[in-house]
Amino acid sequence: MIRAMVQRIRWMVLGGMLMLLLVGAGAFASGRIAPGRLGDFFFGPRMVRAEAVLLVDGQIHDFRIDRGKLKSLPRNGSLELREADGTIQVVPVSPTAEVTVNRQPAPLTALRRGMLVTAIRDGSAPAAQVVAEGPRAAGTK
Repeated sequence: MIRAMVQRIRWMVLGGMLMLLLVGAGAFASGRIAPGRLGDFFFGPRMVRAEAVLLVDGQIHDFRIDRGKLKSLPRNGSLELREADGTIQVVPVSPTAEVTVNRQPAPLTALRRGMLVTAIRDGSAPAAQVVAEGPRAAGTK
């Protein structure tokens, strides 16, 4: 069931990217965004946070995507992120969240201070997916 939810979230994010493609058409027409680069433009290294409202199976989902450097180690099932604009965001994480560190499945405890973390949640629910990148994962050299 969790796997189906994560797969659904991935499709919703893709749907959100398609929506951004349509919204970004004006910027593309003005020559500000190169063809085929909308996903990179909106979700690339400059992204601070994003929100995508999608209609899935007749229900509205308001996805929040937070990205930032991990400020403190995970405790009480929450992450404290310093986003690129300096905002500190506390993101609750579901105990059943899919966590990856450097593209490998990992427990939440593998995250280390300073890692770049992206957390995806539906509305005010805890994050269902956490993606972390960085050289200092627990158990690695």
